[in-house]
Amino acid sequence: MLKHLDCLFVRYPLFRYIPALLLLACIFRTSAIPGTGMTWLVPPYDKLVHAGVYACLGVFFCFWFKNPRWNAKPFLYAFIAVILCVVSGVLDEFHQSFTPGRSVSLGDVGADFVGGLIGSVFYLIIQPWKRFRIFREK
Repeated sequence: MLKHLDCLFVRYPLFRYIPALLLLACIFRTSAIPGTGMTWLVPPYDKLVHAGVYACLGVFFCFWFKNPRWNAKPFLYAFIAVILCVVSGVLDEFHQSFTPGRSVSLGDVGADFVGGLIGSVFYLIIQPWKRFRIFREK
């Protein structure tokens, strides 16, 4: 059975985009919740939530790059993943500005940056395509 799943990303090339797109959809949906529905998330703990979610998003953005390309220029692609996280964070804050009871915060974008950086560095260190058979590409 596992011989047929040697590499998930080779068999299903679009699969590498699905985790990031699903998480972006969840972030977009959460940004649309009015401020009265988010009373449980109080500062400064909201920054920890932002950093954690965007750390996952940073890892998922790193999946977008094929392994041979990543191996050639890992820091460039990690940087691109962080930039994608920041752009997503800015767009999230823009979307949130139209939601009643919610406000735009530069601190949230900063937490998004830190989270994306942590996720990308984590992916850079772990290198799942070298450790886990399911991520290996030919």
